[in-house]
Parts: sequence; structure tokens; C-alpha cells
Amino acid sequence: TPLDQDMDNEFEKGVGPRRFRYNELSRATRGFSDEEKLGEGGFGAVYRGFLQDQGLHVAIKRVSKTSNQGRREYIAEVTIIGRLRHRNLVQLVGWCHKADELLLVYELMTNGSLDAHLYNSTEVLTWATRYH
Repeated sequence: TPLDQDMDNEFEKGVGPRRFRYNELSRATRGFSDEEKLGEGGFGAVYRGFLQDQGLHVAIKRVSKTSNQGRREYIAEVTIIGRLRHRNLVQLVGWCHKADELLLVYELMTNGSLDAHLYNSTEVLTWATRYH
């Protein structure tokens, strides 16, 4: 569609995250199988994936088709977050949009999310660890 072509042109300017093919991401997640699902939030589901050609474990966010802000959030993630580099931010590796599918590819954080550690009721972190 023309809108997809506009996004392609904008996203491919400069350096930053790369474009992935839908089939590549589907294969990496075993067809977005439930066994690879890491979680689900307001903007969609996140799946664990493995990109064999790069030997890279990734987290793939599949933006929900029912999300009102999904397309806007997707564009912002690729154009803004994709150019940020910081040791405390998960790196956006790439993106894919095909028909009504919007996919974001991030580096996989194997130790889980920060909030899971901060709000864990069974293993409370010390204040020094929290600060660090």
C-alpha cells in the first residue's frame, strides 16, 4: 500500500534498525507459536525468536491489530527508538510491516525485565542493588 511504501522510505534512511522479511520472523518464532510467547501487553504480544543466519536471539513484538495507537506507536519506535543507543535501553534490531502485520525486533534480554526484578515478591533486591 502507499502508506507502507512511505514508511519503507522513511525507515530506510540513515543507519539504524534493519528491515526483516515477514517469513524470516515467522520462521524465527516457529510461526508465532504459543510456546515462544513471552508475554502480552496493550500494544501486542512478544515472542522469543532465533535468527539463524545471524545466530541472534531476539524478542519480536507483534503489534496488536486492535490497538488504536498501534501504527503510530510502531512508527515512533522505528524512527525514534531505533536511533537511540544506551546501555540501559533494549536495542531495536529491526522492523517488518506486511499488509496488516506490524513487527518490531529487539535484542532478547535473557534475565527478564527490570520490573520483574524490582517487584518480585519472593526475592527482594537490596537497596544498593536497586540503585546500581
